[in-house]
Amino acid sequence: MEFVDLFDERKTTYTITDENAEKSSITIDKWAADTLQDLLPNVHHWVQEKYDLVCQKQPELTRREKGNVVRALARREAEKSPRYLRLMDFF
Repeated sequence: MEFVDLFDERKTTYTITDENAEKSSITIDKWAADTLQDLLPNVHHWVQEKYDLVCQKQPELTRREKGNVVRALARREAEKSPRYLRLMDFF
């Protein structure tokens, strides 16, 4: 990961099953998705688990708000990466 990657506007899309058992998707910043690929054995599974957890704990949120929570969790998890931490230590 390079510093410029943090400003990349590209996204990675993950297919999920929503709270109504319908297919849907969540997009995550590419830098975070790429970092999660290095950290986790199965990012699709992780995204689905987080979405399910948000639905369980905060069912009153809109679909977009639930997605925002999952995106925030993905960024937070990616920021634990040794590569990310080394990059931030540089600055």
